[in-house]
Amino acid sequence: MRKIVGPVLLGLGVALIALAIAMPTYVYPRIAKAPADPDQFIVAEGKGLSVLLAQAESDGGIRQLTNQNVTVTRRVRGEVRTDAPRAEDSNRFYRLAFRTEVAGQRNGLLTAYVEGGSFDGKTGLSNNCCGDYLSTDPTDLVGEPIRHEGILYKFPFDTQKKSYPFWDVNVKKAITAKYDGTETLDGLKTYRFVQPINDVVISQEEVPGSLLTLPDQPSVKADRLYSTKRTLWVEPRTGAIIKGSETVNQRLVFNGKQAPVIQGTITYNDATVKANVDEYAGSARGLWVVTTIGPIVGWILGLLLTLIGLVLVLRGNRRTPSEPIEDDAELEPVR
Repeated sequence: MRKIVGPVLLGLGVALIALAIAMPTYVYPRIAKAPADPDQFIVAEGKGLSVLLAQAESDGGIRQLTNQNVTVTRRVRGEVRTDAPRAEDSNRFYRLAFRTEVAGQRNGLLTAYVEGGSFDGKTGLSNNCCGDYLSTDPTDLVGEPIRHEGILYKFPFDTQKKSYPFWDVNVKKAITAKYDGTETLDGLKTYRFVQPINDVVISQEEVPGSLLTLPDQPSVKADRLYSTKRTLWVEPRTGAIIKGSETVNQRLVFNGKQAPVIQGTITYNDATVKANVDEYAGSARGLWVVTTIGPIVGWILGLLLTLIGLVLVLRGNRRTPSEPIEDDAELEPVR
């Protein structure tokens, strides 16, 4: 029995050690990639906001509204664009459809755009490999070419407690998002990052002077000033953004006169956060098994079984005094 058990345990131990080595070095790099099509629908909501609603005259014209409920939706899909380089290997190309609307207002659309961005599916960093674009027409799949930088849709796998460059579509560049602590959301551990952006002129717009309490001027060319404090909650093993919140302050400014464009706080709603937790908690556990608990268990059990198997094999090959001497030849009689 010993002659059978020893080699079996020895082989099993070697196999476990090989598996412990393979999980972080071979398996992990092959599963730590962003999905080709995330098919995400993200909803954020804000209450009590001040907004500038520009509508047709038949719908009320340009109006400043206070204490409004605002909804932001983001639909993220994987995309293969016609006549553009394909996202190969670990590269990914996503299409983001973005809308900001005032609840309860007829034609209450504030902002809408479509953004196509390519990035490295492991690091989350944009790489502009596949025809990145930006369009204010949701039906336009070509848009205007744009060059992205920093993180677009997700943080890297194995996110660290440090700062990362994160893309902002309004200023059209990456701004540093600083690590701000650890927080648990619905039982899931996340890293919190904060990205402050302060008073950047993002455009100039011709608006009625009356909008800026300048009734004697039919129109003025005002600066659109943009500030925000963006907070992101990131599951560190997958790099997935579980929750987002912005305290935004966009306003028109001309000769010291100001008119709000959108001011207030908008945050992922509870249903979106729960859906993200449900989706990424399992992925995080799987990555933890592959990178941490799996290799540890494999090394411990593998070494233990290898040692036991080796001892049994060596003992099985050693003769003991009680064992008879086996010889195929017959003993010659003594003459």
